[in-house]
Amino acid sequence: MRKKRACSDPKQVLAAFSEACELTLALKDEPYPYAVTVNYAPMVQEDELYLLFHGAKAGRKYDLICHDPRCAFTITLRSQVELSARPQYSTNFFKSLSGEGTIKLLEGQAAFDACVQLMMHHGYHGDLTQLKEQIQSSLPVTQMFALHVERAGLKEHSPAH
Repeated sequence: MRKKRACSDPKQVLAAFSEACELTLALKDEPYPYAVTVNYAPMVQEDELYLLFHGAKAGRKYDLICHDPRCAFTITLRSQVELSARPQYSTNFFKSLSGEGTIKLLEGQAAFDACVQLMMHHGYHGDLTQLKEQIQSSLPVTQMFALHVERAGLKEHSPAH
């Protein structure tokens, strides 16, 4: 991607993480990387950005993260293909985030709080007491993860650029 489409304003980059709910993780596996889409919620703690997500306490994603917690990720915030009668002038107007980080497994109260935050980021509007009871009952089989974002970049190509 072209450097001129990159955004270097840290506030804009941070704000962009709140615009979406899904990211694609790239985890180390052999012979090929393993890419998996997960729902996430951004969280800032002590001036550090984390992306919270969940999964099962077993399986390929869990095993790969336990073996090597380093990952890459990408988030598509907007994508609109514009075709031209002259193919070389066709383009994609997009806005995306990509980056790298390290994933840690959350346990106990941290896992509970992360799950609540994930549900709220996704627009949960039901009874909060009932939600917390349901989360508490699901945590024995649900693993919460926190991806510590160590590097992130925002790129955008829009009709205005």
